[in-house]
Order: sequence, then C-alpha cells, then structure tokens
Amino acid sequence: MSTPLETGTFSAEFEAFAGLGSAAAIHQQDAFNDFLGREERHFDLNARTLAGGGITLGGVTSLGSFSHLSQTWLWAWDNPNLGWDHPAVAPTRAVHDFGKRRGIPELTTGHLDFSAFPNPQQAATTMAIAAGTVLGGHGVWSCRINEGKGSAYVHVDDPQLPVAEFDRFATPRLLTTAAQVFPAHPRRVAQGYFERFRIPYKETDRTVVGTTSDGVVIEVSFDREGRLDRVSTELEPSDA
Repeated sequence: MSTPLETGTFSAEFEAFAGLGSAAAIHQQDAFNDFLGREERHFDLNARTLAGGGITLGGVTSLGSFSHLSQTWLWAWDNPNLGWDHPAVAPTRAVHDFGKRRGIPELTTGHLDFSAFPNPQQAATTMAIAAGTVLGGHGVWSCRINEGKGSAYVHVDDPQLPVAEFDRFATPRLLTTAAQVFPAHPRRVAQGYFERFRIPYKETDRTVVGTTSDGVVIEVSFDREGRLDRVSTELEPSDA
C-alpha cells in the first residue's frame, strides 16, 4: 500500500534535509551526467556495475523504481524481488536509518505515491538524488524498464567519476535552481552550498555572504518574505 504525498509537496522534514544539500547535489549530478553523456548503458545489480561507452563503473546501489502507470515510487528494499539482503540494496540501509533518525517519511516508507505532484517522475528523481547524498557517491542514473512502464534508479560510487568543484560562474544558476525546487528553505540552500565547499560566510536578515580562498565574493540576497532574490559572484578588488 502506498503512502500519498497528497498536497503535491514533500514533507517538511524532507524539505529541510534536502534543501540544505540541494545546490551541491545539483552541481554533482550535472558533473555526473556530463561524464556519462548519451552513451547507452546497462546495469548489473548482482555485479553492482554500470557498463557502456567503453567503461565499466562499480559501486552501483539500487535505490528503487518509479511506475509511469501509477506514478508511484518503490524503494528497492521493499521490492520482493530484491530486499535488504541483496548486495546492491544493502547500502541503502544508511539512507533508511538516516531517515528514521530525522523523521523523514520519504526515506522510510517503502511505497510512495507522487501522483499529486505537477511532475511526478521529476519529484521521484529529486528524492532519489537527495537520498544519494547520504551515500556520498557521485550521482544517480536511471533508465526505462518493463517495456517503458517504469524507470529504475541506481546510485553510482566509482573513483573514475568526477567530483564537482566550486564553479563561480555556475553558482548563481545552482542556487537559483535549488531555491526553486525547495522554496521553503532558500537560506538553508545557501548555507548548505557554502558549507559543502567550506566557504566561510556571514549573515544578515537579508543576505548570506561568503568569500572563497581565491577572493570570489558570493552574495545571496533575499526579499522581505525571505525568498531568494539575487545571487552575485564577484572578485574582491585588488590592492594593486
């Protein structure tokens, strides 16, 4: 039996967790997607590999699947064909336990109904990418299964994959996109981004401002309602 997210939004507990790491997660997923490109790939859950494009990646963990018919998500650990004992599923115990400690129903409920969301599959993808950050790997890959009726999602953790580094020019887009996905926590979005890249920052009622070690000043501004208003990235003036 599925648990509905009847309002078409995530739980407050999930929003608080995922919002904090969202901008960095988007950045890492972009790097992952760019590396994989459009090559056809195939996963092997028993071997825990993702192969294609002339390379084989290891460290594959089965997260779950999305049904395009019912608009629902099934965690791999709740799938009777897999379960906790499967080697490609066992790592998700960390995600489940994290969700249990934080009281996050999306990470602890085996079957979730996303049909009330404007874009149910995108909501499931957002949840999968956020869950993947708990595993600390490089990104989430998905493909159609069951003659296109569903999509399988796997998390990949292989040292061949790139780790996204701070990018001054990508920062405004990343923070703006993340704040759109998690509009309830725009300040947490900024804080989490600075913390991910170990950028010291200061806060006021309307701003979060950080400066990188190489002199990039990142200013995130909010309007009177606390919504993200503007992101700027400028180099500190030179003394010369």
